[in-house]
Amino acid sequence: MKTFLSAMALALSMAMPVSVFPAGWSASGDIEAVGRLTRRVAPSLAGIIRYELIPAECDTFAVTADNGMVVIKGNNAISMSVGLNNYLRRDLGVSVSWFADDSVQVPDDIVIPATGYGARAAVGERFFLNYCTFGYTMPYWNWGDWERFIDWMALNGINLPLAMTGQERTWQLTWRRLGLDDASIMSSFTGPAHLPWHWMNNVDHFQGPLAQPWIDSQESLQRSILERERELGMTPVMPAFAGHVPDGLRALYPDARISLRSQWSGFEDKDRCWFLDPSDPLYATIQNTFLSIQDSIYGTDHIYGIDPFNEVDSPDWSEEYLRSASSGIYSTLRAADPDARWLQMTWNFYYDRKHWTKPRIKAFLDGVPDENLLLLDYFCDRKEIWRMSDAYFGKPFIWCYLGNFGGNTMMVGDMADIDRKISAVVAEAGSNLAGIGGTLEGFSMNPVIDEYVFAKVWEPGLGYRQWADRWAGSRGAKVSDAIARAWRILADSVYVKCTRVGEACQTNSRPFVDKPTGGYTNSSYRYSQNALVEALRLMLSDERAWSNAALSRDAVNIGRQLLGNHFASVRDSFVSAYRRMDIPEARRYAADMENIISGIDTLMSTNPNTTLAKWVSSARAFGKTSRQSDSLEVNARTLLTVWGLPGRKLNDYANRQWAGLLSDFYLQRWKMFTDAVISAMEEGREYDEAAFVESVKVWEGEWPEKSMLSGRRHAAMPGQSAVSPESTVRLVRSIVAKYFPEILNKTPEIE
Repeated sequence: MKTFLSAMALALSMAMPVSVFPAGWSASGDIEAVGRLTRRVAPSLAGIIRYELIPAECDTFAVTADNGMVVIKGNNAISMSVGLNNYLRRDLGVSVSWFADDSVQVPDDIVIPATGYGARAAVGERFFLNYCTFGYTMPYWNWGDWERFIDWMALNGINLPLAMTGQERTWQLTWRRLGLDDASIMSSFTGPAHLPWHWMNNVDHFQGPLAQPWIDSQESLQRSILERERELGMTPVMPAFAGHVPDGLRALYPDARISLRSQWSGFEDKDRCWFLDPSDPLYATIQNTFLSIQDSIYGTDHIYGIDPFNEVDSPDWSEEYLRSASSGIYSTLRAADPDARWLQMTWNFYYDRKHWTKPRIKAFLDGVPDENLLLLDYFCDRKEIWRMSDAYFGKPFIWCYLGNFGGNTMMVGDMADIDRKISAVVAEAGSNLAGIGGTLEGFSMNPVIDEYVFAKVWEPGLGYRQWADRWAGSRGAKVSDAIARAWRILADSVYVKCTRVGEACQTNSRPFVDKPTGGYTNSSYRYSQNALVEALRLMLSDERAWSNAALSRDAVNIGRQLLGNHFASVRDSFVSAYRRMDIPEARRYAADMENIISGIDTLMSTNPNTTLAKWVSSARAFGKTSRQSDSLEVNARTLLTVWGLPGRKLNDYANRQWAGLLSDFYLQRWKMFTDAVISAMEEGREYDEAAFVESVKVWEGEWPEKSMLSGRRHAAMPGQSAVSPESTVRLVRSIVAKYFPEILNKTPEIE
């Protein structure tokens, strides 16, 4: 399918009467919406861009010039926004990040495109987000954060965003109407960072109860989010009832078929969830109550996320039960909203492959009519479920790239594989391919790949090397070809394997001698360090590009990864010194380990989005009392470290190389280890790793609260506004060159 058109072919196609505009369509509304977006992200361009609405049978944009003006045409606000993003990146070399703190640098010399270009979307739906993202990245966002992110989604053509914020207010009113008191309702909720797993029927109560100011703030925030997403023409996906009920409901409805969900990820029985069978009459009552209240607060776009069996067992694995369960849920949904569509992730089909056999998948899907069910093929970078299920037996589905678990900060992803797979699914999947999407659990260090996924929606033939060149153009390559060469190396030699659960540099691992003692810090990398060194050397080789803020962030990221990978070899040397009982060498390598972690910590402090300080201060800001703020902070620190209960399965799952987290948590953990090993050497005895692991588990469990009380939470971290791009590049150079002096080769000397 060829979707990228020449300017003339596109113009001719637009002249044909291919369609009428939809009912209720407003040219002025769409043009005003994208005009406001332009003024937010690139205000200096507002006077030289003219937007025009065009009729089209599918989402379409074109960028041309007219008498010194840039003319961006599209059939709706999203299409015109994609045109704007293409103009920014391709003609001006401008990158717009999803983070509000990252500056957008528009050049003084404005380029008017000499040749027009345009494209049509290969698919109608472009989905983004994951329930988990609301925990790993967004739990403490304010409106400024959301405003930039929604603009980023529009610029990348996303029109089907997951919109889960603020649902606790709807549930509060729903459970009140069902007869529960506020104490029971509020205690059923987890702490804010863990709410996504409460939504997904995995855990109740943990680090709750929620405070009313949190619920009120999230309601207000969701109203703003939905207003802006709808203004830009997006269709927000909001929740519906998936069977999860508070344990207090059992006493009020003793005859209801409410069962205890299977145990999840090491949480105690008291935190397990309860599930109401879809065949029970109470299910329809709750569904109708919830949706009517949600509609009265937020309105509706008639598409709802429902995931009844995410990482938990079905009460009955028979095909008959699975078919009746989905049919029952669907019937309550349509009874409450006759225009409703059900959107479901199919992560559980991959995660629990033992139970979700092909016949069971088919039985479950058969309970819902094709046109009213939309499936997310959740982890296509690892496993394409559509290929193992006869394209979901004809049900509409969205091909999704996951790319990140838990907000882990690793350079990882397979650009060539994404290139092949998206081109193939567009060509081979058939008419039930509804869209392309992204389902990252947390915002990663690899936006180059996330944005590539959506760029290929408009250009399925856009090769990954071509994309790397285009991406480099928005990060300094327009002034230095060395930047383009660096990104070609990264595309060909570093971004070559898909992400895995627990990706982590060894700095973030629980310390060990022989084998890792934690399950979620896989530190192996599948490329040569030489490729990273050369890419960074090229990025630092031309001082003219150093003022580019996006380039400086790339340099920090590569420098962080280089040092993080190098740490593992230094740790190996420390262990070898222990084996030889060479105390001076052990002390030297222990000091090197400390210096590497401290160096990475310093690098990450150059951007507030990679600091523990911002995470914590943003969490505390939602408290109205010091007690509420303290509770929010403990919850925020817990998710990043022990995740849940100390020493359990998910320990370190959300590990990340952030300033403050490195110095206060990971470095302290490694110092405890090196001190213990050296003490054993000095005493002439074998290091007792089992005893150390047990003691460090206790320390990990105490860290969230003790670290909060230590006073470090108020330590100021330099933000991006305080550190210029040039200073950041110099900092990268000075820190990384201690371990990789070859990056200085052919790089200008700086005082």
